Amino acid sequence: MRIYNRYIASLAITVCLICIVLAALDQDDLAVYFTLNVTAYLVITLLYAYLNPRTRRSLKALGMTFFAGFLVVVALKVADILQG
Repeated sequence: MRIYNRYIASLAITVCLICIVLAALDQDDLAVYFTLNVTAYLVITLLYAYLNPRTRRSLKALGMTFFAGFLVVVALKVADILQG
């Protein structure tokens, strides 16, 4: 199995498991799903750091976009907490 196939399979399995576990726990907050899936994406991408440079650049750009979304979710939660 090529490294790209393992990478995609790892992401797919992890995202499915996260969604199944959160659904089983009756979680209804979309921010929790997004945060956990982004965290899993970033960790798995770091584990597959030995991809070729072009692929790493593309994944780095995607990771930065996901991280920006994560920061927006955190900022919204902090604003919600501060407002009471």
